[in-house]
Amino acid sequence: MGAHRELNAALHRLHLLAGRPSLAEIAQALKGAGVSRSTIHDAFCSQRLPKWRVIDALVEVLSSQAPGGRPEEDQKVLYEVWLRAAEEGDEQPSQRPQTDGERKTEAHMLLQRALLPQEIPQIDRLEIASRYLPASDPRRAGGDWFDVIPLEGSKVALAAGDVMGGSVLSIALMAQLRSELSTLVHRGLPPHKALNLLSEQALRLMGDQLATCVCAVYDTDTRLLAISSAGHIPPFLLNKDGTGFILNMPTGVPIGLAADACETVTVQMSPGETLFFLTDGVLMSPDGDFDLGLVRLAASLAEAQVAFDRTPPPLEELIDVPLAALSDFRHDDAVLLAARFS
Repeated sequence: MGAHRELNAALHRLHLLAGRPSLAEIAQALKGAGVSRSTIHDAFCSQRLPKWRVIDALVEVLSSQAPGGRPEEDQKVLYEVWLRAAEEGDEQPSQRPQTDGERKTEAHMLLQRALLPQEIPQIDRLEIASRYLPASDPRRAGGDWFDVIPLEGSKVALAAGDVMGGSVLSIALMAQLRSELSTLVHRGLPPHKALNLLSEQALRLMGDQLATCVCAVYDTDTRLLAISSAGHIPPFLLNKDGTGFILNMPTGVPIGLAADACETVTVQMSPGETLFFLTDGVLMSPDGDFDLGLVRLAASLAEAQVAFDRTPPPLEELIDVPLAALSDFRHDDAVLLAARFS
């Protein structure tokens, strides 16, 4: 029950920072979310574990009223505690207690909602699409992630990463790494310096956990892509004619192993090319052969690309093509982030 008490305490701290609004005031603010006053009271005081959507709504309202509140960061903290509370086996507020599998499945399905971008920003001269597929086994909820970060001027950062393992710790570390990387690229650092600093910070945080990441900064004016990898799979580049290949670039070492191992390479992009950032779940074949997975990825994208006569297929359709070839049973999470240059 320790995590459940910690969840109650975290909500009370947020309530205090927000100036202790009354339950009626909170209920009025959440009127459109369909969260009743009694449900709010139970979230603060009951021994039953609240639904995540209730906690999520409370975080949004209270953080907005707290001086210096950070709704996204507060949400991540509460989500981590809520997951641990769910794993402790507290009874859910429903007609019957949820089983362990149901609790973990619900927690896993909330992974994308809580920790991945809620929407993809619109970038001039760059079309972007993304997909996240959770592992079939909820116990393998891991740390696959991606991000699209608009920067000053004509630049945008694109990233994908993976924290190894399937646990609440992996999820928490993924949230930390994504947040820290966003901060570093906003400082104007080139990708290799951002990843090296991220690795230096991770040396103090991650213990024996391993993580990988690929980070790119693209300038829409010059069409120059600066990209660096910390032990991650390089992106796959699809040409207009359907040919494609994995970018030839140094892969570096995973985050947390060294603080100076990443390098940046610069690639001139051409209109109509599409770059796919991915995690290993996208390449996982039923027999675990990554090379076969890469062949499958290239073949499926080439076929879809050349099926259209003069115009490339819509990116929202193209990105689903390689994912459709995945096995119904996914041993790992899968992230695919596609960027088409124009």
